[in-house]
Amino acid sequence: MAPPHPLAVCNGSAGPQQTLGSRGLVNRTEYIRVLEQALRALGYDSVAEALEHASGIVQQPQQASAFRQAVLLGSYDEALQLLPSVAADDGVMDRARFLLLRQKYLEGVQQGRTAEALQVLRQQLQPLRVQQQVLHSLAALLLQSGTGSGAIAGVSAAQLEQGRAVLLDELQESLMPSLLIPERRLEELVEQALVTQLERSRYHNSLHTRLSLFSDYQAGAEQLPTQPNQVLEDHSSEVWCISFSQDGCWAASASKDGSALLWAVTAGERLENPRVLLRQPVPCQLVAFSPDSQLVLTASLDSVVRLHDVQSSKLLRSFPQGREVGVVAISWFPCSRQFLVATHKLLAVYGTQQAGAAPQRRLPSCHAFVYDAVVLGGCIISVGQDRQVAFSRLGDQRVEHILESGTVTSLHLSPCHRFLTTNLASNCVHLWQLPPGLGGQALAGDGAAANGHAAGSSDTLVQQCQGLAAGSSDPFDELPSAPLHEYRMADARPGRYVLRSCVGGATSGFVACGAEDCLLRIWSRVSGEQLACLSGPAGCVNAVAWHPRNPSLIACASDDATIRTWLAPVAHHGRMG
Repeated sequence: MAPPHPLAVCNGSAGPQQTLGSRGLVNRTEYIRVLEQALRALGYDSVAEALEHASGIVQQPQQASAFRQAVLLGSYDEALQLLPSVAADDGVMDRARFLLLRQKYLEGVQQGRTAEALQVLRQQLQPLRVQQQVLHSLAALLLQSGTGSGAIAGVSAAQLEQGRAVLLDELQESLMPSLLIPERRLEELVEQALVTQLERSRYHNSLHTRLSLFSDYQAGAEQLPTQPNQVLEDHSSEVWCISFSQDGCWAASASKDGSALLWAVTAGERLENPRVLLRQPVPCQLVAFSPDSQLVLTASLDSVVRLHDVQSSKLLRSFPQGREVGVVAISWFPCSRQFLVATHKLLAVYGTQQAGAAPQRRLPSCHAFVYDAVVLGGCIISVGQDRQVAFSRLGDQRVEHILESGTVTSLHLSPCHRFLTTNLASNCVHLWQLPPGLGGQALAGDGAAANGHAAGSSDTLVQQCQGLAAGSSDPFDELPSAPLHEYRMADARPGRYVLRSCVGGATSGFVACGAEDCLLRIWSRVSGEQLACLSGPAGCVNAVAWHPRNPSLIACASDDATIRTWLAPVAHHGRMG
């Protein structure tokens, strides 16, 4: 009898179907093939070959290996010839062919081979009946590469390898998985299992978790910051805002008493040595640290935004907004050189080094009356009295909205930029999951331009090529239509005050918010379950901040003129020990 065809062996069709595991869910043939792939990835080629010989099961047929090698080496003509032998069906051939030709074109642009790239665009890509918008985007890269800064001679081998690896992942959807196993499949499956363990552990809140393959991960409530740590009484009236710097070394607070204080966060997880940033007759309602933690903004009811140096606590600049204009939000762009000021009527961009107090740029408001706004890269997220959350992209002025169920009074963007919380006047918090890449490219003056690169520089062009190679759709087309969770206070009556929630903890795993009932609540971001309810303040808890580097520390500001901090018991015991 002749030996089975390699394709039949790879598909596990030789001999009776066999399964492994107590539940019978693991296909034995696939399991062995994944093991062979993992052994080769670890450098144990001879062991993988021995396993193939002993089991009679090969990892993948020769044509699949040849196709993979052709893609990773950039031999796209060879890959196109091999494509029919590995494609899942004729229906996906056009997409796979487009992906290969697009990468071939982009590499030609990146390496300055403009004549070859133009030939690919005209003779190979255009006949595929690709959408005109896609072709125009590809052609635009070629035009940029011919303007003087056009060739990307400095494109590195690592960048080429990365682009080809991404291409192989994209092609995987068009190929028969039984022929070409996804890269590092065993590692991916093991990591999925470990991540699932972390997500199922509702109290997981550690940055230094050691996961083992030999036992399941478990975490208890002692990882949540529920143990009182400090009561700070340096303000003489209601405290409206509390914020930590991104490096975790500082905290700032704003109060109705007209003061803004800067606190040093010690290694012992305490807020100490308060310094006065601002003290005046009118209340101070907002503070915001720059992303590099070197500067801090304050906003007061005198409609003046002030810029302070963190190290010296000195006032650097003032940006008056006009007597009849109320400041509702201050938010930084990623470069730490520009920031957004939102008033009830308009949005404006200012620079830390600009001459004069006039804004560098005025932005159209999406609302008749603005309540809050936050910067996400090159996107402005804002809310107003129209019950809509507006997403405005600065690059092309595209605006999209998601509809809320009630009036939104404040916004909070998670440190990972994947989640947005909206505080509603109905005393509840909504959690929204944002699509990847929503921030996109930031303002001119931010990103590459802020670092001295021209808009058409090779670095920027490489980024544009990589963005097109990724093949992702416009994040503005993927905005959520409904929140992931709704977190409700015990008595969900309409509130009278602006409350500020936060997302924090390890892996941004928790949502925290205060309330008018003087309590601070902590929920699981994943399940929506309330995990803790902290008492102590004698007034409305106006704002909550989670330490960005230490998930065991949380702080709140309340109407009883105090700032309170809590620690996770496990951290407290470790410090005492």
